[in-house]
Order: sequence, then C-alpha cells, then structure tokens
Amino acid sequence: MKVILAGGGTGGHLYPAIALAEKLKSKEIDFIFMVSDRGIEREILSKLNYKFVEQNIKPFADRSFIGKINIFFGIAKEVYRLRRHFDVNDKVILFGGFAAAISGLIALIRGCDLYIHEQNSVMGFTNRFFAGYAKKVFISFEKTLRVKGKALVSGNPVRSSIIETVPKEELGKTVMLMGGSQGSRLLNNIMVESARGLVDKGYRIIHQTGKKLFNETKAKYESLGLLGNSNIELLDYLDDINHYYSKADILVSRAGSGSIFEIMKVRKPAVFVPLKIAAENHQYFNALEAVEKGCGVIIEENNLNKDILVKKIEEIHRDYKEKFLPKLLEIKTKDSVSIILKGMNL
Repeated sequence: MKVILAGGGTGGHLYPAIALAEKLKSKEIDFIFMVSDRGIEREILSKLNYKFVEQNIKPFADRSFIGKINIFFGIAKEVYRLRRHFDVNDKVILFGGFAAAISGLIALIRGCDLYIHEQNSVMGFTNRFFAGYAKKVFISFEKTLRVKGKALVSGNPVRSSIIETVPKEELGKTVMLMGGSQGSRLLNNIMVESARGLVDKGYRIIHQTGKKLFNETKAKYESLGLLGNSNIELLDYLDDINHYYSKADILVSRAGSGSIFEIMKVRKPAVFVPLKIAAENHQYFNALEAVEKGCGVIIEENNLNKDILVKKIEEIHRDYKEKFLPKLLEIKTKDSVSIILKGMNL
C-alpha cells in the first residue's frame, strides 16, 4: 500500500501535500506525488528528494468547445498512461486543481480508497466532482461553501518548517510583502509606489517579488532612486521563510489558503489583497475568515492604491494592541496532518 498525493499547478495545492508527505515519511509509509508538468512541482519536489510523476494536463476553465474536447482526449490518454502507478490497495488523496483530476479518475477505475482535501473556502470544481465518491472530504475552513461529500474540518496542513509563534506584545515597523513563487505584479507595483512613503514614516520593507518578476521590480526601485536603500530588502524567493516570518511585523499577502494558514500559525497581522480572478472569488472568502479571527484587514483589488495600502498598514500598527493582539492570542491552530491521517486510517 502507498499513498498517492495528487494535485498541483500552484504552490497552494502542493504545499499541503508536502506537509502530509513529511509525516508519511516519518511513519515509513510509501508515497508518490502526481503533479502537473508546469515545472514548479519539479523544482520543489526534486529538492526534497520526493518521488513524483508529471502529468500532461491543462486547466479546463475558459477553454473553447474544441479546446475542451482536446482536453478530454488528453485526459483519457494520461489515464491510460499513468494507471500502472495505482494499485487497488493504494489510498489516493486529491488536493484540488486540474492536476488532481486524472488521479481521481484512475482511483475510481482501480477501486482505490479516495479522499479529498479542499484548501479554500469555496470548494473547487475538481474536488466537487469527486467528493461524492470520497470516503472523507477534509475541509480547511469551517464555513467552506459548496461542500459535497462526508466533510470533516481539518484545517490546511502547514509545513513543519513554519514554526508556531506567540504574537508580539509590541509591534515593530517591518513590513513584508509575500509574493509567492510566482509573484504578483500588481502587489509588486503597489509596494514600489508605497515604498518612499513607508520608509519616510519609519518602516522597513522586506519585498519578495517572485522569481520571474524580480528584475522588473528591481528596475522600478532603481528608477525611483530606492535601490540599495538600507530599509528595503529585495528578494526573489524566501527559501528560509520562517526566518523572514520572525523578522516581519506586518504582512502584505494574497489570500490563498496556504498563506492564510501560515499567517495564522505565526500569528502576524496582515493586509490581505485577494486575487480578483480567483475561481468563485474564493480568496476573498479565505481572507474574510482570517479577518474574522483577527488576523488583519482586506483591501479588494478595485480599491487598491499606494495611499490605501499605507493607510491600512498604519492602522494595523496604531490599533495593534487594542484590536489585533487580543484576537491573535486566541487563535487555535489544528493539527491538520494528524486529523487527515487519522481520517485515512494511517
């Protein structure tokens, strides 16, 4: 018996699976990842020396009729090619995204025990499709919308490298923008535009741009005469993210589920800017649950500009002790990995 961890296309679908894999490895349970061929999974999993199989599959949404027909044929071809990796005694857990669909189909054909983990506050299309066939559906948020199947609130697994911390009694003035592996051009641009005002008000900036957007963001700082400023640290990626979490006081982030649960674990206040085009606006609902727990504030993309960002950062700093600290102290994080493994009888 082995566990097949299926999903990918983005780090948000991959990192919860990695958190589960860490525990499976410690329990000496065999596992393998079934992921997309976009390259992000290859880069991350190769560094961890985890076994993985890449699938040639594309997202289904926003395709023409002919495009969708071609994807169906591609899925059938991949099901035939990859079925040899699945045995009847295997346990298959889908982490969502288009890269989970093939494993879900093969699990049904092979008769494998099927499980689902939904990261976001609105259940995604692939997970909804397979939920009725799953032995259990693990959900991250208590108020997850469009849930199907036998649901159990597990929270979202966070990598063991993210250390749970106690919130600071006194908030400093270090702001960290987390752009993720892909980065966000919108957030990068707004932070560059806001940098002068923040630095003049005594803030220090840690700006993680995403690897592909590093050079263009660096050029923008240079054009404003801010490149090399001692109060601005520019990074393409955060290899030791826990080190930077410990340095940061206020975070600026998208509202993917992985980021939300990491931020709740390290108990930092954040400015969340949900991705406007996220399916069914799920990033907004992710952020809403975090804000209700006292983790920060939301700025929707339509309202985002440098003045609003600086204003919200200053509000968090000013109101931290009275408004945010008491709620951050009350946050209780779940042992999501253990809940999921118990639910899978592992």
